[in-house]
Amino acid sequence: MPGTIMVSVLEFMDLPLSSSTFIRASLGKIEYQVNDKGNLSFPLTSLRDDLIFQILDSEGNEISHTGVQIKLILEKGVLEDNFPLGGGHLRLKLQFILSDEERDRIRSLRQSALKKKHDELLSSSRE
Repeated sequence: MPGTIMVSVLEFMDLPLSSSTFIRASLGKIEYQVNDKGNLSFPLTSLRDDLIFQILDSEGNEISHTGVQIKLILEKGVLEDNFPLGGGHLRLKLQFILSDEERDRIRSLRQSALKKKHDELLSSSRE
């Protein structure tokens, strides 16, 4: 599956964070620990996974979590919103990004599929 999900952590609003808690961002098998504003990148491997944000205690036990369906990010292209987490909110900007190489590959696959469909239609009209 081509593409990357870019996550920009814009703001923490009233989150119950302390020296003994942290936020984990995960998509599939890739995880990041989020301590401050910044950018994260997740290669897109499956449409079934959700992008999950969790507040964890120092022992790794979940205090709270929120998730975003990957399909929603793909449909919107860019999604900027507040997500509820642990009584507060996490302000995120989520983007689906394709490289030029990935765009060219998809364009080629589409053209090939259209040509095949066109050839099938011509063949069936001749019969």
